[in-house]
Amino acid sequence: MSSSTSSSEAKASDTKGTGARTSAPMFLAAMLGGALLTVGGFSFAPEAWIHKAPEYGMAEAYEDHIEQACAKKIAPELLIIGDSRAVAGVSVEMIRAAGIDAEKFALGGAGIFAGWATLDRLIDCGVKPKTVVMAYGTIHMLDAGAIMDRTTNYDLLKGARTSHAYAMAAAWEDRPSRKIAYKVASILGTEFTGIDFALLRPALRNVLARPVTAIENAIGNARERESFSASRGDRFYGLIAKIDELPDEAEFTGEWTLAINWSATHQIGRMGKAGGFDVYFYILPISELAKNGLPPRTLEIAEEFRKNLKDLGVTSINDIWTLPDSDFGDPSHVNERGRARVTADFLRRLGERRSMVGDQEATPRAG
Repeated sequence: MSSSTSSSEAKASDTKGTGARTSAPMFLAAMLGGALLTVGGFSFAPEAWIHKAPEYGMAEAYEDHIEQACAKKIAPELLIIGDSRAVAGVSVEMIRAAGIDAEKFALGGAGIFAGWATLDRLIDCGVKPKTVVMAYGTIHMLDAGAIMDRTTNYDLLKGARTSHAYAMAAAWEDRPSRKIAYKVASILGTEFTGIDFALLRPALRNVLARPVTAIENAIGNARERESFSASRGDRFYGLIAKIDELPDEAEFTGEWTLAINWSATHQIGRMGKAGGFDVYFYILPISELAKNGLPPRTLEIAEEFRKNLKDLGVTSINDIWTLPDSDFGDPSHVNERGRARVTADFLRRLGERRSMVGDQEATPRAG
């Protein structure tokens, strides 16, 4: 719109006898201004209409959950942070049925850094968990997560702690370009740095090519937002009868960065010590197909991370493990049957760990 108006004004000036040399700088300035307004405008656009459902609807439900928890200043017995494998595999409904007051903050693509950022927001707003469990698949012991890759996940960095979260991402990131981007975002925000626009472009292209998509997205995201909230984030994904592909770990080349995972985990451990709550790490299972088909080194690197959790102030409550392929609805996520098995295993291991801690605290110390 700005460019069209500027073009008309330029033609009017020429008609009045104003020279082209005079109007050209004004025209270019107007175009630049229009481009900046376009970037800013799309940064504030209603993203539920732009992003394809259901992922954005899930992200909005996740944000709703954070805001509700902060408003109520909840003090759950158990608070779980995690990724999509935790969404599918650890049922908060079943945990509550077992008599444990639990809350789960898990979302697809949300790696350990996103989990830290969520916990940081929750602690800052007055949420007081008694126990925190980091529940992740091996993929996020290898990968830094989807921050700056998927808009629904970098959008988790919101609220009063946004600047702090980006500052920490800049401090912990070991990829130079992202370190710079995070630092700039921590100072200027995402809207006026163009980060919002850059991440919106792929989804925006789809909407511009087929405008009716915007309506479909809005309806789908609204439906998913309501459904994800109602299910408390319990959602198994695939429905295929037999998996025949490897999970995301198959893309690991040994070049992915881990520094941000280690730093974020260490900070979560420190938060637990400062806040007086225990922090545990629970690993979601892989399929037998994945165990036999992934390069051995991939799982060895994940195991190295697990072994170092204690030094980061976090207690591992299980090893890397498998379930039959029939318990998976897609290569990465368990189905409904697998979810029941995972949650039962989770409850057993958490109970065993708590009993061990209780016994240690009850034992008189020498001297």
